[in-house]
Amino acid sequence: MTKSRRRPPISRRLTLGQYYPGQSNIHLLDPRTKLLLSMVVMALLMWVESWSALLFWSLMLAMVVQRTNLPPRLFVRNLRAFLWLFAITVLLHALSPSLYANAQNLHEIRTSPQLRVWGISVSWAGLLIGFKYALRLILLIVVTGILSFTTVPTDLTDGVEHLLRPLQRWRVPVHELAFMTTLALRFVPTIIDEAERIQKAQLSRGADFSGALLKRIHSLVPLLVPLFVATFHRADDLAIAMEARCYRGSAGRVSFREMRLEKRDWKLAAGVFVCVMLTFVFEKLTSW
Repeated sequence: MTKSRRRPPISRRLTLGQYYPGQSNIHLLDPRTKLLLSMVVMALLMWVESWSALLFWSLMLAMVVQRTNLPPRLFVRNLRAFLWLFAITVLLHALSPSLYANAQNLHEIRTSPQLRVWGISVSWAGLLIGFKYALRLILLIVVTGILSFTTVPTDLTDGVEHLLRPLQRWRVPVHELAFMTTLALRFVPTIIDEAERIQKAQLSRGADFSGALLKRIHSLVPLLVPLFVATFHRADDLAIAMEARCYRGSAGRVSFREMRLEKRDWKLAAGVFVCVMLTFVFEKLTSW
């Protein structure tokens, strides 16, 4: 008899939002540096259109992942959890390319050859554009993974609060916004563990999460309802615990840690600036 392959637990398939300790140069960076540079890189990845720029950043991010000294399987697990998103992106551009193309690619799509399979028209140019956008999503997820894997949640909160501190002049609740953002990231693994526990409980009661796509979607109802209820209970318990510890937001609070930019922060910022300039060069050469 052949053993049936079992899918790994949800917590092993998705590791986004978890911190993995280490002593690499990426771990030791100031959280403000990692936040700002991650936002710059993500905004740039959303803007670039050329294959050369995307492949260039793929190489750069691969080097950064190698410098974190973390096992590459952590990043692969995150990407595997989003395979459905990559497949939908490629299919939408391949089957309906004109709906998702910009003015620059529209002429290329109309003049490109098409493949007909079972009466369905597939555009080669649309398929190529779909792979380009899928690669862009992959790079965005890798950047997010690098930030979350190498930054302690409390340091991330302090970094966001320090960056948004000038907004306090306009009475913006900076501390509360930073705390809520980091708390949401921190509870991603907890919610995943809760979903895994509920799934095991449903399987022990005879629930079946396999089969066709519509059947699997329908079988998720007994999983999502108790998950939402458990999440609200956890949020209520967290609020009671914070009130019991006399938490009153930013009123009267001082920073436990004094942040200071080191030499390695400036080096990385200079390296990212050079990569940004090279990206603009790639985009200009492609547009000619």
